[in-house]
Amino acid sequence: MYDRILIVVDDRAVSRTAVKEGISLARVTGAELLFFTVLPRYVIPVADVPPIALDSPVEFEREARARAERLLAGAQALATRVHVRNSALVGSGDDDAECIAEMASREQCDAIVVASEGRNAVMRLLTGSVVPGLITASPVPVLVCKPRQKLPARATAVVTPLTGRAARKATPMQ
Repeated sequence: MYDRILIVVDDRAVSRTAVKEGISLARVTGAELLFFTVLPRYVIPVADVPPIALDSPVEFEREARARAERLLAGAQALATRVHVRNSALVGSGDDDAECIAEMASREQCDAIVVASEGRNAVMRLLTGSVVPGLITASPVPVLVCKPRQKLPARATAVVTPLTGRAARKATPMQ
């Protein structure tokens, strides 16, 4: 069913959900995992803002790449711990969704696993969610993972054995 699964890794806490779900899917199907992260783009502010110390583009890329490698190493360690074959790649591009879709195609992945915080459409537009664009651009199925909601405690039944007269009344007649 799945031979190679691409898992999108980023620095949001919800990304751990995609990593865990992707590892579980790979364990069940025997697939190899490809952990992938898209480097952030260096943006120069063009508005009238007071001068601030900005990192140079070279320094920005070095720090972004180091952060990406730490994230990917953590994901790889989880997969390796449960004996799932894996590798990691870093990419960059003008559009994160297109970059992810192109990597999945280039690496011949059968599915993409990505995390979502479960926000409504307006919030996704405002925060720049990659999920809608990825679903449109992807050449393969996209599994969107949300963190599991903590379920309310279930009521438990207490069974009290009947004794004496109550037990005799409850016993079926033969």
